[in-house]
Amino acid sequence: MKRYILSIMLLSVMGGIVASMLLYQHYFPHSGFATAACGSGVDNSCAQLSRSGYAVLFGLPVAGYGLIGYLLLVITATLAITAGDSWHIPSFAMELPVAVAFVIIDVVLGSILIFLKLSCRLCIATYVINILICITLFLWYVSVNEEGVGLRSMYRDLVSLVRDPHNRPVEAALSFAVLFMVLSVFFLSAFMEARGAAAEPSAAELIKFEEHFYSLAQEDVSLPESAMSIGPASAPIRIVAFTDFFCSACMKFYETGRYLMSRFPGKIRIDYYSFPLDTVCNSHIPKTAYSNSCVAAQAFSAAARRGIFSEFMDYHYRHYRANISRIRSGDVMAGFKDYFKERPGRNEFAIFLKEAMSETSRSSVHDNVELGSAMKVRAVPTVFINGRRLEGTPEAKLLEQVLARELNQN
Repeated sequence: MKRYILSIMLLSVMGGIVASMLLYQHYFPHSGFATAACGSGVDNSCAQLSRSGYAVLFGLPVAGYGLIGYLLLVITATLAITAGDSWHIPSFAMELPVAVAFVIIDVVLGSILIFLKLSCRLCIATYVINILICITLFLWYVSVNEEGVGLRSMYRDLVSLVRDPHNRPVEAALSFAVLFMVLSVFFLSAFMEARGAAAEPSAAELIKFEEHFYSLAQEDVSLPESAMSIGPASAPIRIVAFTDFFCSACMKFYETGRYLMSRFPGKIRIDYYSFPLDTVCNSHIPKTAYSNSCVAAQAFSAAARRGIFSEFMDYHYRHYRANISRIRSGDVMAGFKDYFKERPGRNEFAIFLKEAMSETSRSSVHDNVELGSAMKVRAVPTVFINGRRLEGTPEAKLLEQVLARELNQN
């Protein structure tokens, strides 16, 4: 039986290493490691996936949850080895739900990769490891089942051990280890996020990005003029952005765009088009990533018709982090309500809400979604700079260099 426990421990350690690598490349998509793991170019498959809106759940990258799962398997396997033979069968009972969860998540993530038409070598490595873990558990179950031990009796044994007062020290140690492990993963993720935000691209990365950008074909982006625009119509550089206003990666693009416009005043125009990752109004995506983002898109459309798009967009993203918990709890109009509270005039929000829910707003969002589908938009933000497509938000410094060259060529 110990050979199965040791096999699961070894596979879980391997899975933890791969999950840590995925977590690292999520925050450092332009590193040399990410290029080696995901392919050449800044706009590699891992970077596209991390910016797609499917890579983060409740503030933690999906890879972080994978790391927690693998560490949990390591902890239970260690318990089975060190706490005595009586914990062998209960450890199986604890590991089985984790393995089943891995399989379900793998099916979902694999479907997303197929939909986005991306190849993620590290993701595939985790799928293989998870399959091997399931095979090991199955062989372990066959072995004990031949001795007359079924699933029901396994979980009865687990409950009996948990209720046994003599096992309280072991249970306390296990609980502490699990809590420490979960907190450590969240701390590691926050640390990487802080380091990634502070990281500046190297000269080699600047050169690589510029070469990648100019290797992209210039597409025909003859789209109808968007009312959701920032910058002068006469600007020599036109940036088209398909966005979801509840998407954190789209917030990063907004911040990057504002930085670039401050670096090149009067030289850049950004045209925004709604592409909500919400199946209520977008039938071109497999599942909803941001609930009620269709309503948010309608509200921004109404704001554009009122001539307050730029002003409200700035307000929305300045308060995005503070409002995101309210938004996720169903208060979709949290930012809009607060915005109109600060403006003079009675019933302004009620009037605006009626405009946002109007057929005109719904039609505007529908038209934007169809434009995005026609342009083969797969993720948000998808950005076109003078016709060249980028999925996700490269670092501001990388784009700054490219835009400087674009301006010199005009």
